[in-house]
Amino acid sequence: MTKKIELVIFDLDGTLVDSKYDLTLAVNFIRQKYGFSDLSPLEVASYLGSGIRRLLDSVLPDIAESEKQDAFLQFNEYYAIHLVDTTVVYDGIIELLEALKDVNKVILSNKTEIYSRKIVENLGLRKYFAKIYGGDTFSEKKPSCLPINSIINEFNTQKEHVCMVGDGVNDVLAGKSAGISTIAVLYGYSSIEKIKSNSPTFIAKNPAEILSYLKK
Repeated sequence: MTKKIELVIFDLDGTLVDSKYDLTLAVNFIRQKYGFSDLSPLEVASYLGSGIRRLLDSVLPDIAESEKQDAFLQFNEYYAIHLVDTTVVYDGIIELLEALKDVNKVILSNKTEIYSRKIVENLGLRKYFAKIYGGDTFSEKKPSCLPINSIINEFNTQKEHVCMVGDGVNDVLAGKSAGISTIAVLYGYSSIEKIKSNSPTFIAKNPAEILSYLKK
């Protein structure tokens, strides 16, 4: 029998919001600066989930170490202006959050905290979450279990009553290493093969299936 869930930790990009088009525009902006051709949104999405520095390592593979900090600054300058030009809340997410009104909910993203907050606020989601944490909130980020364990301690909740919901391998690995249940969503940025290979507790095709699992 499933224990009652009292705290749900949500990933942001690919789980609550679809941000791949704004990220693709920012990626292609910086790639053009360094003489690279544009990437498709699907290709950019495949690199998401580990924060902006790791993203830039993937999409700027051949630039010198000495240029990486400047590339990082230019990317951030552009992306900060275009955070929510095309970013949208996934269908069914508002209904899910409304149905979980009596459950503590937080966001744990590997994106920097200030960007995570701005996206959540601009898209009208802030009222649903007790806290928003980013990749720079703690000394480590997902797949480390440190952020999840810190959040569990902050909310003084037992691990059997906590669930991590995300679209990426890092979400599943962080949740598993923290000893909590994990829901991996199929509508985000990871392939079903990647998700299955990491054995989450439950795989959800859509937000309605997330709710069904959490409420059972």
